[in-house]
Amino acid sequence: MQRSKTLATCLTLLAGYVLFKAVSAEFVPAERAVVLGGMYHWTALVALVAGWSVALARKGWSAGTWLGDVKQLLRPTFTYALLAAVAVYGWNHVWAKESTALRKSIRIAQVEEFTKSDAAFDAYLLTLPLGQRATMPDRKTMHAQAISQVEWMMSGGVTFALSLLMYVFAAALLTAVASLLLHQIWGIQSFQE
Repeated sequence: MQRSKTLATCLTLLAGYVLFKAVSAEFVPAERAVVLGGMYHWTALVALVAGWSVALARKGWSAGTWLGDVKQLLRPTFTYALLAAVAVYGWNHVWAKESTALRKSIRIAQVEEFTKSDAAFDAYLLTLPLGQRATMPDRKTMHAQAISQVEWMMSGGVTFALSLLMYVFAAALLTAVASLLLHQIWGIQSFQE
């Protein structure tokens, strides 16, 4: 498989992601847009694996072994996984950074609201299950921990790392399954004879 075809295919799929996010940002709430973006990347990975699997069979790109074809399919899927993680980071922390900052400030305001006074904190504790109330720290500790957690979860590094982890896992899983199907179910060796 040629690297230029791999890169061109991945960049085309990423252009679709940017277009999808730009259109959906106008009509879909931010939390739902995150989920839809993840679904787009998973769908793109499935399409990438399916397309490259067909190419393995029809164009004779198969290495002839299950492990060899796993390696063949990992190149485009891992390339896309890396680029998808960069795109998720870029969208959330460069392109739509105002939206991300707004979501972060809303979460911090929610923490501030239920930890602003002992009465507000007690009212919040009453909404929790009884077992969970016993393990809750005091109000000031809870405030510091919750603010720290929001800052950490909304940071660019965590966004990149979690999306990369998710898409690399998806790429590896889809690649292994596709290669298994090619060799054990459809018998790709018979296509090459």
